[in-house]
Amino acid sequence: MKKLLAIFVLTVASFAISQPSLFSPIGAPKNEMINLNIKSCDESCLVKLLNDERYFSFLARYKSGVGAQALSSEYQRYATFLNLRMPQVLGERIAVLIPSEAVGRYSIIVTNSVSAYLLSRGKPFEIKVFDSIDEHYDNLRREIEKIESEGFSRAIAVLTPDGASLLASISTNLEIFIPTINKNELPNAGANLFFGGIDYAAQLNELSKYHSGENLILFDETTPLSRRISQLSDQMPVPPRHITLSTPRVNFTQLFKSEQIENGSVVLLNTQPVRTSLILSQLTFHDLDIPKTLSTQINYSPMLLTLTQNEDVKNFYVVSAIGESDPQLRELNALLHNDLRYDRIAYATGAMTALIVQRDTMNFSARIGGFGLDLIDNQIVYPITVWRIRNGRFVAVPPSETPQETERAESQIEPEADEQQFLAPADEDSLLLLEE
Repeated sequence: MKKLLAIFVLTVASFAISQPSLFSPIGAPKNEMINLNIKSCDESCLVKLLNDERYFSFLARYKSGVGAQALSSEYQRYATFLNLRMPQVLGERIAVLIPSEAVGRYSIIVTNSVSAYLLSRGKPFEIKVFDSIDEHYDNLRREIEKIESEGFSRAIAVLTPDGASLLASISTNLEIFIPTINKNELPNAGANLFFGGIDYAAQLNELSKYHSGENLILFDETTPLSRRISQLSDQMPVPPRHITLSTPRVNFTQLFKSEQIENGSVVLLNTQPVRTSLILSQLTFHDLDIPKTLSTQINYSPMLLTLTQNEDVKNFYVVSAIGESDPQLRELNALLHNDLRYDRIAYATGAMTALIVQRDTMNFSARIGGFGLDLIDNQIVYPITVWRIRNGRFVAVPPSETPQETERAESQIEPEADEQQFLAPADEDSLLLLEE
């Protein structure tokens, strides 16, 4: 009996050993460290965690790409020992530098425009906002150092000309994209700075084609953009006579009595849409013979369509740099309360975000995808389109059509009757809440 039992055991063991081994299709489990700290941890923070032997905190708070290669090596060493899941490498990582007190609402417009473009790609991304509060040199440098320490290689910076000038003097390896400034304002900027601002000098040059030597009167304001355009206007072939609206409230009736606005003068409007609409209505109301009223990008706004009457804008020309954009991208921006069709900052930021995404693969002479724009000498070059206002909408003037041809064609068209056409102009107080 004992012999039979021994033979049975040996037979079973032999059969078991002879069977081939099969690998389970289920992978080995991975551990994961969960970061419960809501604050970010830059390079110095991670180094301190290692020095304090807080290894689990280090593993939980480490992000791929943050800090020097030594930190990545340390993470790999401990992660391998504990069989940790490797941190997810995100797709595009973009830092946004904002001096919130200097740029105000533009900070929201820019952040939303960056988000909309990256969302439209359907791929992982990371955006982080760094607020320098103001544009003081030390504050800008501090935020640039933070951006670098967190492993970002590219940043979008929303700056005024003064802030951009200070930023250009900071030594950094970051590629910085500035949608609010044209390179003409910083001609000696380093190769790491890219610009997306509108060329207002080129727009004024285009408008000068609609001015044939008549007296030129410029209405301007004291905002930074208005002052910048005002300075550029003095370089036009016929420098304008300036009428500056320097107070929050303007009595236009009194203004038109005190200022000599000669019949036959061309008026250049360097004012926000609300004031522009008031000036246009006053020109109509006082029955002045003004052959043309002109404006730059500052008045390419749907607000002007709702605030003006047909008679006010029959000789109005406005230029714009905003061109094509992807329909899906426009819809995503609209969901985030941006308007790519009219908002120059949202449009420029979207184009710069596209440029960042294409930076590794594109030839810089190629067109920026989704916008049909070129990058030349680190500056995005925009088309210049001349627009008229007809029946409550902007209508483009064909590029091949000369100003004289436009005038002849327009003189043959009778304006549509409008029940508001001959109403007296509104006063500024009644429209003040609409001011941008």
